Amino acid sequence: MSNTKSREFLLIWDSIMSNPNGDMLNENRPRQDEVTGQLEVSDVRVKRFAREEWINKGVKVLVQTVEEKGKIQTCQKRVETIQKSANIKDDDIEKYLTDNYIDVKLFGAVITKPKRDILGPLQVAWSKSVHEAQIKFMQGNAAYASSEGKSQASIWTKYISPYALFKTYAVYNNLVAKKQNINVEDKDIKSFIEALIDGMKHYRSTSKNQMPRLLVEVIYNNNKLDGELDYIDVIKDVEDEGLRNIDQIQMDLSKLSKYYDSKKGDIEKIVIYTHPSVKLLNIDDRFELKTI
Repeated sequence: MSNTKSREFLLIWDSIMSNPNGDMLNENRPRQDEVTGQLEVSDVRVKRFAREEWINKGVKVLVQTVEEKGKIQTCQKRVETIQKSANIKDDDIEKYLTDNYIDVKLFGAVITKPKRDILGPLQVAWSKSVHEAQIKFMQGNAAYASSEGKSQASIWTKYISPYALFKTYAVYNNLVAKKQNINVEDKDIKSFIEALIDGMKHYRSTSKNQMPRLLVEVIYNNNKLDGELDYIDVIKDVEDEGLRNIDQIQMDLSKLSKYYDSKKGDIEKIVIYTHPSVKLLNIDDRFELKTI
């Protein structure tokens, strides 16, 4: 039975000259709130940073792209393969997956056959940029022609955002772990934090270029969670669409201190992970500080 204490996270991270989360139904443009102009990133994209890092470190992950004989496995086939290799019965598959696959243990999973809905105790919310962000259309010449017989190289096109700073909320609820009979240990939460931070730092592609800047971890003595944890004020030196790097931003922790004061009996401690480039204001001596 899990005895790991409930906690909440607030991750602040930025994306530079990239597409933080493309919308395939909209020409793969960065996802954007049409009313506010803020960029959006799905929970799936954020969890993928952690999953990719776990995979690179040799940790077992269920949700990943697996090819078999040139074809990508379905969810059903992935589970069937695991069952056969470990000789696991249908009735035991849920416990086997939560015991042996870190992403199922923490995030949960939906399995099509045998039908199982595993509610993970650690949930990640959609992210939004804290400001209105620009989207630019980019174009250039490729190295190759689009087909044989062409006299010119093909042209590539893509959409990027010059800069966006995001807030991401996540919560680990120990009551959910107990209800699901999932044995989550402190080392599992530590593994998630490391995979999330390192995954963002290590995952680079032609469309992805991001960096974790600040992570707040509030550990509770009980389950009196806040449900939002939005107590970091981002102070910008320029107008929203003029933002281009982290040097133009300061982060004020005074509201987080007031929150700590208001819930002293409920909070065990607050840990702040910070990137060296971040300018922090009103740092509380009671916070435990660590470096990203």
